[in-house]
Amino acid sequence: MKAETVTKAAVFCALVALATTVRIVSETPNFSAVAAASLFAGFYFRNAAAAFAVPLLTMTISDQVIGGYTRTVMVAVYASLLIPIAWRSVLREGLSGPRVIWGSIVSSVAFYVLTNLAVWVSWYPATYAGFVRCYTVALPFFINTAMSDLLFSALFFGAYAAAVRWSPAQRTVPGYLAA
Repeated sequence: MKAETVTKAAVFCALVALATTVRIVSETPNFSAVAAASLFAGFYFRNAAAAFAVPLLTMTISDQVIGGYTRTVMVAVYASLLIPIAWRSVLREGLSGPRVIWGSIVSSVAFYVLTNLAVWVSWYPATYAGFVRCYTVALPFFINTAMSDLLFSALFFGAYAAAVRWSPAQRTVPGYLAA
């Protein structure tokens, strides 16, 4: 088996394992590593199916432990966790701290907007007041989401940068972009 294949498999398993574990053990609502893992997977894996599989597998496994929620909300959650993968082209054009930060922030905002729209439709009155109440009540969850997305994005991309910098063999891994 080629070293590149082993590396890709190890990165895939590590992303899913870490994101799943954080989601299961975190006692802080909406503090997880799933969107950051999705953002990194979009950058790292050339195969889009592998990138999409990271958040979908993470959510599927962790939902078996945590439990589910209404179908509308689940669809919104799963779909919003695929959005960070869309940043793959931006990150591959030139990997930088500001691009990772913007990708993380956009991912957090998209998650907040889409999932709370589903929550509003599912659980709140279909009124302007219900809409405002839904998004207002969700602000602390948004803060947790944004903080965890930024933290775990920094960890994933920081570990990648360190691996590329300190290991010449790692310069051949998928997604590596020379400066």
